[in-house]
Amino acid sequence: MQLVINDTELQKAVDQIMKERGYVPEEQLQGRTISIDEFAKKYAKPHGQAWVKRNILYPFQPDWCSNIHPGRGGKMTIFEYPAAIWMNEHRKEIDWDAK
Repeated sequence: MQLVINDTELQKAVDQIMKERGYVPEEQLQGRTISIDEFAKKYAKPHGQAWVKRNILYPFQPDWCSNIHPGRGGKMTIFEYPAAIWMNEHRKEIDWDAK
């Protein structure tokens, strides 16, 4: 027995499953900026902003973070797409047990 599924219907089903599971299409990350708080929640959970600064941003000085030392009243900008790629590639270099 052979089951024939229309490509359009299959794509709709896959898109629905991906959405339900919280996956984000790659093109939606490109050009998107996030705050350090959002970065910490998405890519360094359960660690917070201070931990991210101390153990990722200051030691590695990644190019996906602009204004890394914003000073009082300034704001750090994180470009999500390159940050996500970098985090995946460098996850073993980060001391996740650091305090």
